[in-house]
Amino acid sequence: MITTAKFADDIDAAELRARYDTQCKLLLSEKPILARIMKGCIEEYKDCTIEQIESYIEGKPDISTFALHPNGKTIRGTNTEDATLNEGTIYYDIRFTALAPSTNEQIELIINIEAQNKYNPGYPLVKRGVYYASRLISSQFGTEIDKQDYDGLKKVYTIWICMNPPESVKNTIIGFNLGMKIIEGEEKRNSIESAFKKSDYDLISVIFVNLDKRSSGASNLLEMLSLLFLGEMKAIEKCKALEAKFGIAMYQEISEEVSNMCDLSAGVWERGIEQGIERGIAQGVERGITLGTDKVFSLLSNLYSHGRSADIERAVKDRDYLNKLLSDYPLNS
Repeated sequence: MITTAKFADDIDAAELRARYDTQCKLLLSEKPILARIMKGCIEEYKDCTIEQIESYIEGKPDISTFALHPNGKTIRGTNTEDATLNEGTIYYDIRFTALAPSTNEQIELIINIEAQNKYNPGYPLVKRGVYYASRLISSQFGTEIDKQDYDGLKKVYTIWICMNPPESVKNTIIGFNLGMKIIEGEEKRNSIESAFKKSDYDLISVIFVNLDKRSSGASNLLEMLSLLFLGEMKAIEKCKALEAKFGIAMYQEISEEVSNMCDLSAGVWERGIEQGIERGIAQGVERGITLGTDKVFSLLSNLYSHGRSADIERAVKDRDYLNKLLSDYPLNS
């Protein structure tokens, strides 16, 4: 049974988390940050300077204003919104257009920030990335292309900043692209490649940027994003490090966004710990578990810092699992 107090706590925690997510998107939408992501992930920009890439970004990025086309019967709304009768509207986190330096053609590009507790939230996350990219392609009908004029189709990217990936892929950047495979007729490769230009089929790219707190030795992009989102330091220290190490000018807007994000991050963490302790101790006492508050706090702190809220929920319901976690994690006494 859900008590009124627990329901209110859950709403408070959810609101705090939503505010934190919004602040992350605002920070990622700043051109100095976007430009570094583009340089580190997108082939077209690898040889460009940060200043050049910033100039290629057109206008101001849209944050949670462009919608995907969900499954189900569609209700057509404004130009930026699609909804269905059986499913709420789903928005791209960040969406913007940029010019490709070699051709001056527009590249449709979105960045999705998914700070998920599970890298695989019941389905392979890469499939969701493919779906998002596919929607960016199909949504060009009626805007970039008309009737059967597919020549105007623009290339799309969807870049996922993964805050809590599994150990096996931490500190990596992984891309998935459309490519050509000659099934038969390898001896005609040269003529085949002349017949099918790469720019005509290389239109979708899904990229995963997998962060890790221990980012030492990683690329500049991985280290910068890990410092920004996972670094355990005060806002002023983050700002100094971002400016000194990565050359990001800390003008007022970026500095304030870093500060707001750090404040909200601390609030999310503290609220999660408070709720975990309150529920964990209360249910633990009922089950006769006589653990000290310090040990419970230390365990929950470890779990929360690794994004393992599902383990917290399971631990307060399953004594054997709680004991296993206590033995697995080194706790401060």
